[in-house]
Amino acid sequence: MSIDKATLTQLPAFQGLDAQQIIDVHQPEHFELFEQQIQHVQAVGFDTESKPTFQKGEVQTGPHLIQIATEDYAFLFSYHQFQHPALQRLLASPDILKVGFGLKNDRHLLHKHQLQLEAMFDLSHQFKSFGYRNQVGIQTAVALLLQQYLHKSKRVRLSNWSQQPLSIMQRTYAANDAYASLKIYLALQQEKLKSK
Repeated sequence: MSIDKATLTQLPAFQGLDAQQIIDVHQPEHFELFEQQIQHVQAVGFDTESKPTFQKGEVQTGPHLIQIATEDYAFLFSYHQFQHPALQRLLASPDILKVGFGLKNDRHLLHKHQLQLEAMFDLSHQFKSFGYRNQVGIQTAVALLLQQYLHKSKRVRLSNWSQQPLSIMQRTYAANDAYASLKIYLALQQEKLKSK
């Protein structure tokens, strides 16, 4: 079972966060809002972005961005904020699930920066009940569970994530990846409750 591109693009657009709900974290008040938002959650959407490598032998220096999403906000942490205690506490917390796609690679990249990622929940393998034996990507997952189309621009995906400030398109792309992961996780939890 699979969903082709033509079918995907016929779905309504993914309902992501508004621009004012996407926070580039660099001011003290941003960290305060972040800590307030994660205080009572059981799970957050999680993703990373890295400047792509195009030449053979070029060393991957990423990730250059960490995205954390709650139901109300997406927080974008540039490389310069990775050592902030609030972010480190969240990443290492065994009590808050970090949900996303392809997290094994994210964990490996974060480890290179002395960042510990605990309580990961990789959504890629959660779709066996939908007839998928292999991994499912975020676009297919959004289509299956939310009946929406998550547009993934190759140009934005391959853009320079190490360069600050991020463009509006980069901010939206990054926020939607983490936010969609959380929405998918919450929808999967609802499906499990229905099947009991």
